[in-house]
Amino acid sequence: MTQKIRSIVKVKNKTNNEINLEEKPKSSIFQQQTIPELLEELLPVLTCRVQAYHKLFSLPLIAEQWEETLHRSFKDIGKNTSWKPDRSHAIGEDMRLEDIENSRISCKSGQFIKDSLLGKICVKFNGSRSTSFPSLEEKIEHFSKSHDDYYFLLVKEKKFNKKYKLLVFESPICRVNKLTWTESVSGKAWNGVGDFKACIGKSMSAQLWTTLPLDMIDYHFDIDCNQE
Repeated sequence: MTQKIRSIVKVKNKTNNEINLEEKPKSSIFQQQTIPELLEELLPVLTCRVQAYHKLFSLPLIAEQWEETLHRSFKDIGKNTSWKPDRSHAIGEDMRLEDIENSRISCKSGQFIKDSLLGKICVKFNGSRSTSFPSLEEKIEHFSKSHDDYYFLLVKEKKFNKKYKLLVFESPICRVNKLTWTESVSGKAWNGVGDFKACIGKSMSAQLWTTLPLDMIDYHFDIDCNQE
């Protein structure tokens, strides 16, 4: 069996964030770009837009405003997306990049936590709802389908300090069918445990919550919006 050897290029952008990218063979320069290959160019303009938001507002950048900020940042570097200002609640995909395969993006907010069971610093974020799927098996199957290709998480501390970390990773990393699922002691939720954690509440919308260790995520970028 031959082992695939990767050559890693480390670059730093204007915000001094280090990015590890796989060095592509020369023959690939005419091939289509991928999401990771766009990050070096994207980060400076995205940082400027997030900082501009906080010149007007003190509350965190979340939800549709985060989606539009990312959409406009991609446009700044010449990449059109499918995002529309229609408050869509489609499962998973919030936008995709035109003419780039495997570019379905899910935009999420998240919060840093220290998880006692996993024993690691993690990011906790919510997913879609599952009330239309009655059984746990149906819910897991629904959540594990390919709804998106990459997550773009804008993560903050519980006590907001105008500092974010942008986390970018491939969606299959946190497919919940990789976990072992049991019912909670209270009977009010189902809990999945493995390399990461997930929870599906039984009340209201049966929403998925995922707790993912930071060391499972490939791309981390700091965005500081405090006035100098």
